[in-house]
Amino acid sequence: MNSNNNKKYWLDQPKNINKIVYLLYAACAGLLIVEFFYHKHGHFDFEQWFGFYAWFGFIAYISIVMSAKLLRKFIKRKENYYD
Repeated sequence: MNSNNNKKYWLDQPKNINKIVYLLYAACAGLLIVEFFYHKHGHFDFEQWFGFYAWFGFIAYISIVMSAKLLRKFIKRKENYYD
């Protein structure tokens, strides 16, 4: 087999990663701006607050990451556990 280890991929260049990050920022900002023009029909009053789902998603993400860090302390094994 002929392996070419010097091949450059699209995501190896930092400028392309920055493009993706800025595109995600723009998508998040665009979705937040759309909330001014979109009327939501939530079951509860707090669902109609501006940016509720953005904050809810962010808080859910942070709580999952923090709970995973805490859970890691309980289920982590030593490096040579399977030896």
